[in-house]
Amino acid sequence: MVFESGGGGGSAVQDLVVQRLVSAFARAIIYDRAGLGWSDPPPPGRSFLERADDLHALLKATGEAPPYVIVGSSFGGLTARAFAFRYPDEVVGMVLLDAAEEQKYFPTMARMRAWHEDELKTEAGRAASGELRRRAEPLVQRARGFTGAEKAWLLDVLSRPGHFLAALEELSAIDATPPKMQQAGGFGRLGDMPLIVLSADKPVTGDMAVWQEGAAEAQTRLAALSSHSAHITGVGLGHSIALERPTLVAAAIAAVLKAVAGAPLDTSEVQRLAADPTAVPSAE
Repeated sequence: MVFESGGGGGSAVQDLVVQRLVSAFARAIIYDRAGLGWSDPPPPGRSFLERADDLHALLKATGEAPPYVIVGSSFGGLTARAFAFRYPDEVVGMVLLDAAEEQKYFPTMARMRAWHEDELKTEAGRAASGELRRRAEPLVQRARGFTGAEKAWLLDVLSRPGHFLAALEELSAIDATPPKMQQAGGFGRLGDMPLIVLSADKPVTGDMAVWQEGAAEAQTRLAALSSHSAHITGVGLGHSIALERPTLVAAAIAAVLKAVAGAPLDTSEVQRLAADPTAVPSAE
């Protein structure tokens, strides 16, 4: 399992709880893209495909051989699919968590890019002054599922202005994406690859409400990329699915892994957990 975190300041640290759950039945790898977290700064202006090449080089350097199942959150869904596009023989399954979809993402980002860039510049300033850490610390300390050390890592990320400036730089991948890749299916189709698309249903308000326009249709298009897929929307679920409902994500990963091994794509447990925010995983 390889996790691709979301954009806009997302960090692999956010996937630690899911990684710990998944490690009970699979090898699970989280990493920070160039410039995020503690990774080295990136060269500017790279495409999604070049970022996928970064991940491929990392996996090769660490001896993590294919095949891979990739979990992509939000912006990371595009990087996950770029990896599958670039290395189709190495990816055998995928889980997408309220992931970006071409036909929706690129036109909406054209409208919202300046707003997101200003937000990330502001966050970088707040990280430098310590304000971001001070504001977040009570929330982080109350967060469930993280150890004390992991909470310290989360707070350390929030103290790094370079992390948010790297998230700002990631938007340059938009400029390097050719028009044909900005259309539905432009990052490639997935054949009969086992695929589960988990989607949020919590309303988005304020300046971000524009992201909700056509979002449901975009998630449906993602599920249609594979003939061996399921699309499940979580009741009361927000955009940060891995943080909000890690057991749901772990169940989706388990279902995809079983399908990769040759079993039918059985999503009954995933649907049960998605339908009830208070449900606990079965003792299977």
